[in-house]
Amino acid sequence: IRTDLMAKNEAWVAPELGDTSLADRYKQIAAMVKEKTGRAMQTKDRERVNKKTGKVTIVRGSTPLKEGVVVIKEDTTMKQLQNFCEVCKQRWGITALQIFIHRDEGHYINPGDTATWKPNLHAHIVWDWMNHDTGKSCKLDEKAMSEMQTLLAECLEMERGTSKKLTGKEHLERNDYILAKQKQEAEQVKAEREA
Repeated sequence: IRTDLMAKNEAWVAPELGDTSLADRYKQIAAMVKEKTGRAMQTKDRERVNKKTGKVTIVRGSTPLKEGVVVIKEDTTMKQLQNFCEVCKQRWGITALQIFIHRDEGHYINPGDTATWKPNLHAHIVWDWMNHDTGKSCKLDEKAMSEMQTLLAECLEMERGTSKKLTGKEHLERNDYILAKQKQEAEQVKAEREA
């Protein structure tokens, strides 16, 4: 984190959230679910057994608040991200509660060499993933999530990444991705020096 770049960070909070903490919002959602459905919100994963086949499936617990991280460009605006969130609300019923743009994070390709700074430009979006009319969570399948990525690229005027169905690549967890990327960049710098 570069403290000299912190002033470039931006934050937005939905007017409907106001000064309410996310913990309090979670409690409000739990009360809304109880009121609308007559049941407590299912927060824990549970197993469901098919009586005919004996097959066990895991039913995921409710996660009414979700956070997504999106890659942005240097000139990405809060207005573009808000537009993306509004389109998501209209299309899938999910509501953005907070958006944070981070322009101060990144890494040095060669530690100690400030000229090799590589920013990790991204934004965090915190979503309310519940339908407040029914008390049920919004369901987005793999196809919808892929559509969301395409929509994001359009809203931010960026090139859409290649689908993992086409590349055959597996998803890497954050830390594994960072290590793989740093290794790739270090090898590239080494090859350039040797050349």
